[in-house]
Amino acid sequence: MRYVVATDGSGDFTALQAAVDAAAPGDEILVKPGIYRERVVVHRDGLRITGEDGAVLTGSGCAKDQYPDGRDKGTFLSATLLALGSDLTVENLTVRNDAGDGRQVGQAVAVYAAGDRGLWKNCRFIAHQDTLFCGPVMPKVLDEIAPRTLDTVTCVPSTGDCPPTHERQCFVNCYIQGDVDFIFGPYRCWFERCTLFMNQRGGWYTAANTPEAQPWGLVFHRCRLTGECESGAASLGRPWRPYARTLFLACEMDAHVNPAGFEDWQNWDGVRPVTRRCGEWGTTGARAELTTRHPGQAILTDAGAALVTPDAVLEGWQPGGWDGL
Repeated sequence: MRYVVATDGSGDFTALQAAVDAAAPGDEILVKPGIYRERVVVHRDGLRITGEDGAVLTGSGCAKDQYPDGRDKGTFLSATLLALGSDLTVENLTVRNDAGDGRQVGQAVAVYAAGDRGLWKNCRFIAHQDTLFCGPVMPKVLDEIAPRTLDTVTCVPSTGDCPPTHERQCFVNCYIQGDVDFIFGPYRCWFERCTLFMNQRGGWYTAANTPEAQPWGLVFHRCRLTGECESGAASLGRPWRPYARTLFLACEMDAHVNPAGFEDWQNWDGVRPVTRRCGEWGTTGARAELTTRHPGQAILTDAGAALVTPDAVLEGWQPGGWDGL
């Protein structure tokens, strides 16, 4: 089945959530150009969601939103798009969280990718702090979105201290914009030819919390790291948890990237140092010189980089529709 979403009423639905609710596994949803101001939960497996040029999903949830009793809801209830379903393909869709600067509103997630084997092609994710999270859900998230859920969804007590995960996400030709820790989580993720854009505030492109027993985390291949912050104000990342695994392979980095590369995580509940689970290979652009990098990170050899393949990182999953896998 194929559903069409259009703001002017010319489709089957005027809201994306209504189309998702009506869909069955394997269905397709076409999103016509327009601004869709809603927060969407994708609680179906196997959907294909395709946006036409100008299709924008936007929300304004933030960590400082409150329950009726005055407690803050926190990061993981702020997402504009929460994707629970596995084998999901999303193409040519812009997803924004326009809650604003994290210094005022806290974390504000645009996309929360919680399922397995999610393929995102030619999408745009735009926010400030914590733009894209790839990881499992907590009970409070499931309580918030009920009855929209899946029996197969992975649920953990804490997304920060989670056990090894097998869920995988792949991003191809995507544009991801933010500032503080704006690509984060424990999943195995492959980013191919993506643009990572740092906002004027500056900050960290990544904050992985890869479990210790998990061999792969966030891998960026042939991506471009740029931004509008001051030169050197953008760091490659910092370890959210001690065993963060983040690699940049054959990426172009401009002068916004700090020559130190990665940074230790400090001033929270102790220092989490950068380790050789974080590293680079084949960097080009203004920050191609690697000799000034953090002494704890790895500079991969050609032989070491050759072992970092989509097949290894994604555990044999080969997303369809991309010749690079």
